[in-house]
Amino acid sequence: DGSLAELKGFELKRRGELELIKAFQSEVFVRFLDGKSLPECYDAVADIANHWLDVLDGQGETLDDEELVGLISENKNMSRQLEEYGDQKGTSLTTAKRLGEFLGKEMVQDKGLNCKFIIAERPYGAPVTERAIPVAIWKAEPAVMKNYLRKWLKDSSLDDFDMRSILDWEYYRERLTK
Repeated sequence: DGSLAELKGFELKRRGELELIKAFQSEVFVRFLDGKSLPECYDAVADIANHWLDVLDGQGETLDDEELVGLISENKNMSRQLEEYGDQKGTSLTTAKRLGEFLGKEMVQDKGLNCKFIIAERPYGAPVTERAIPVAIWKAEPAVMKNYLRKWLKDSSLDDFDMRSILDWEYYRERLTK
């Protein structure tokens, strides 16, 4: 009858999913019923996929920094105090520790800390958990930002501090295409 009874695997309301993926899926969802044949439907959906892949392949050049951060940053809340996690590893834990480094330990002690981060390409070969960079670092004084980005990326000669040159674009492409 032309209706969709059930569609699984969409993340439109799931907390913790990238806004990029939610935007892609919400656009794809409405295009599923486009076209008069299955190939026409696939073409309509492919147009959406190609648009978002172009955004990533173009390193977000058509977006301003806030739009880019809104699409690709991850936002997680810590349910416990940082010290209660012990030696556990995770992107939000790395982000919380790094926030503490440049904002001060007292700023990250309470439970419920919001950790907003992006995934950097460097240090090369490091696990994703070690490549989480707090978005707040780009709002710090330039000297502070440069110091910590060089430290966290393990690149003392780093001279391009634009977020676009630091992001792991392949990571985000893989997230979108999964």
